[in-house]
Amino acid sequence: MKKRQRERKRKHIRMMVLPVVVAVVILMLTAAVKGDDSGQQGERHEEVKNIEAVSSCTQTADTLTGAAVPEQEKEFEEWVKPHIEGMVPVYGRAGIDYISLDDFELMGKTVFAEAKTEEFEGQVAVAEVILNRVESENFPDTVEEVIKQGGAFSSWGNGSVEDAPLDDECLEAVQDAVNERIFPDSVVYFREGNFHSFGTPYTVIGHHYFSSEEGEDR
Repeated sequence: MKKRQRERKRKHIRMMVLPVVVAVVILMLTAAVKGDDSGQQGERHEEVKNIEAVSSCTQTADTLTGAAVPEQEKEFEEWVKPHIEGMVPVYGRAGIDYISLDDFELMGKTVFAEAKTEEFEGQVAVAEVILNRVESENFPDTVEEVIKQGGAFSSWGNGSVEDAPLDDECLEAVQDAVNERIFPDSVVYFREGNFHSFGTPYTVIGHHYFSSEEGEDR
């Protein structure tokens, strides 16, 4: 009889303890799941922060280098003149939009004949004078006519221009001249050794003396 009573008590205790154990296990599992979720959320949050940081760095690099910036691309496209077959765009001059490729090469040969022994800056300056003459109302309207004008370039008169090669450095000098103006448009004369007796002295580059037509009574 007493034995049965003891067994009932033990069973009763087990029934009382079991719910407590189950509750503790559930609480532990819930805490573990929450902890894992928090960790995953933390990791995801950290990943998002890293992605945002990389994106920010990329945008900064793009801004500094000018890469993939739509507004800059738009401005560049508006600045660059359309491609025309057989023509070379000219910039910085109201009176010339393009010159022909033949005229470009003729300028290169003239620069070689007139200034091959000069520094690069002096070669660009000779090309600049040719373009300034094209713009001036006191000279012919095309590169070819300016170069072949009687008495204008001694190198044309003595055949040096026709015999000149297409020299890379001289062609580069011509390219610099068509890309950007370096002289005022009035600088249309140059000669070796001293200034012309006419015109207004402007500058000296190497062995060449450059003069402006400003102040001339023509």
